[in-house]
Amino acid sequence: MKSKSKVGIILLLILALLLVACNGDKPKEDEAGGDQPKENEVVDDGEDIKETTVDEESEEPPEEDTAGDADVVKLGAVLPLTGSQATTGANLKVAMELAVDLINNSHDLDWDLAKNEGIAALNGAKVELLFGDCQSDATIASTEATNLLEQDISGIAGAYASGFSAAVAAQALEYNVPMICGSSSSASLTDGKTYDFASIFNRIAANDEMETIEFYKFLQLLNDEYDAGIEKVAIAYINNAYGIHADEMFAQYAPEYGFEVVAQVSYEPSITAADTEAAQVIDAKPDAVFHASYIGDLTMFAQAYNAYGYQPKMIMCYCGGFQDASFADVAKELGVNYYAGGQASAAVLTEKMPVFKYVNEKYKAVTGLDIDGPALEEFASIILLAQAMEAAESSDPADIIEALRSNTFDAPYLTVGKIAFDDNGQNTHMASFITQLIDGVYQVVYPLDEYVTAEPIVNK
Repeated sequence: MKSKSKVGIILLLILALLLVACNGDKPKEDEAGGDQPKENEVVDDGEDIKETTVDEESEEPPEEDTAGDADVVKLGAVLPLTGSQATTGANLKVAMELAVDLINNSHDLDWDLAKNEGIAALNGAKVELLFGDCQSDATIASTEATNLLEQDISGIAGAYASGFSAAVAAQALEYNVPMICGSSSSASLTDGKTYDFASIFNRIAANDEMETIEFYKFLQLLNDEYDAGIEKVAIAYINNAYGIHADEMFAQYAPEYGFEVVAQVSYEPSITAADTEAAQVIDAKPDAVFHASYIGDLTMFAQAYNAYGYQPKMIMCYCGGFQDASFADVAKELGVNYYAGGQASAAVLTEKMPVFKYVNEKYKAVTGLDIDGPALEEFASIILLAQAMEAAESSDPADIIEALRSNTFDAPYLTVGKIAFDDNGQNTHMASFITQLIDGVYQVVYPLDEYVTAEPIVNK
């Protein structure tokens, strides 16, 4: 047993000597050719000193925040490019594309946004505008909005009709992407209770509540200053979100301003003739008629009124069809001067507003028409998204949302000159005024300020 123990001890001593010899040939770790750096060890490669790690996650360089450095910023817009409102949609598209041109290219205007090429705060990033066609249908508007939002857009605009805009806004909320609605007028969009998308939604146009109040003030002016004798009022309205809410505002404010409601006539969007509905309005014998109609149906009503020989003292029109420049030709052909309504644009103002004049000329070169209220407001929607990115110094949707609510934006193409949004997304600066079609020309008749171009004409 003792001899076996001695042998074992000798073997262990030999093994230890061999290990020492092997280690003696190995270079030290701090000499060239040593082991890879330890975690977070600083390495001097003879040039820059860099910190490296052996974590697998750090093998790829960290992604940089390019929100403020993108070469191209994508925006989306949903419009009715086909279907019953395709003509209007096509004009709105031209206006939005004009806005992109002003943002991306330098123009000889006394306006920094138009002078610069691209968004200055984003190193001159250019805007790419992607369109979705809602086909004049709210359900399709929702689908088209989702398709655009899936393409990592920084903001979305549209969608003309209030029902379309609500559908788009609901999807924008899901993606937390800001929406600017140029021309939809239903007050419910920004009342803070009907919908839950107030955090991302912003509307430029005056809503139908604001317009209703202005309309009644205008009628009071006609009574006081022009002895119009307007006491009884009626309304014809399209049966959709836009028309229904306009009717509610019409009825709500009439007593407050001393007017009696004698008829509220609804009609379907699919209407192909307005003879029956026009007769219902006429039978109520109103002194003035309100209309919440698009261009096709307003034209049908105008022709029906004319065929019946009906001559009201005034017809007050909520945005929509009245603002379509082609309706001026309808009124002129009928030889009537009693159509009036809210409008954010009037060609007669071009000499007073150089930026508006420039925009109108560019728009007219493409469409052959003067830019109308909805087109100017949708133009503004794209301009505002660019201005918000400029203010935020970012194309990140969350930053744009914050910038839209915390800034007042220059709007030299509007008579009011500026745009700002309240907590529910409503523009707090009245973007429109009242125009009257006089001999086929939109004349500014109210409010009585430096932009008035004519006295109102009352059909007595």
